[in-house]
Amino acid sequence: MTGEDILSDIEAVSGAHSNHHKHTFLGIVLTIFGGLCFSIQDSGIKWVSAELAVVQILFLRSVIGIVVLTASTRLTGECIRLRVQRPGLLLFRTAVNILSWFLFFSGLQYLPLATAMALFFSFPLFLAVLSVPLLGEKVGIRRTISIVVGFVGVLFITNPAAGVEWPMLYMLGAAFGWSLVASTTRIVGQTESTSTVLFFTLFGFVLTTCVPQFWIWQAIDMQTTGLIVLVSVFGVVAQFCLTRAYAIATPSLIAPFEYSGLIWAALIGYVVWGDIPGVNAIIGTALIVFSGLYIIHREAVLSRRAKVVVRQ
Repeated sequence: MTGEDILSDIEAVSGAHSNHHKHTFLGIVLTIFGGLCFSIQDSGIKWVSAELAVVQILFLRSVIGIVVLTASTRLTGECIRLRVQRPGLLLFRTAVNILSWFLFFSGLQYLPLATAMALFFSFPLFLAVLSVPLLGEKVGIRRTISIVVGFVGVLFITNPAAGVEWPMLYMLGAAFGWSLVASTTRIVGQTESTSTVLFFTLFGFVLTTCVPQFWIWQAIDMQTTGLIVLVSVFGVVAQFCLTRAYAIATPSLIAPFEYSGLIWAALIGYVVWGDIPGVNAIIGTALIVFSGLYIIHREAVLSRRAKVVVRQ
């Protein structure tokens, strides 16, 4: 091997490391921006829900979402396929997703934005529990303790001693449902594209919410219509940002930055509604975030160990 060959190898390795760092940085930026878009979407829906029924909001959001999704396939290059390999599982995922979003929006209109998002971000705890029966994963003592700590955080926020509010239970139900959605997504995503899965979800929303419109439909002005369109666009952008982030960067490195959504939610809640989280909410949120981050860390460690074993 000549000196030129060695220099060439060094440059190749340096270039690979440089690209890795660029992708990681871009992935982090996309994740944080995606969290901001989701927070804007949720705050917009919270605002509109003061005037419109949740079912009407879901219907309009889904119709607009299908239009935006169909148009975006030209940019992403993904095809929406109507013939799928796991129709039963996809139907189950869609049904649970619809119920989860209904619970989420129902609770969101009565809770401070930061509190609602903190409870919803307990879904990694449910996901860790469900991964045992659904995905056959093993949860060790460390992750078990972390899950317990996270649920203690939930108790701090809900404060059952003072009486649990129904909107908080709605949020926990939405978090549990979303963990089911995430679990089934890992399976469905092996054979179906993201656009296909998202299309069936949105189409399911339209089918289940179109009939009630005959009884609950309220006329909306141009300002509200524009806000709903904006909310729908921000939702699609958020989905794209997170999907792209996980595609170009290591998941274990960018997943913790999803919790930036709690910061955005707290800021928007304070600016728009003047919400100031109480001591219990702050402690509970901190415990949930700590628990979620540790679960992500342990999954990353176990994944690296599994790769080492396979190589050996």
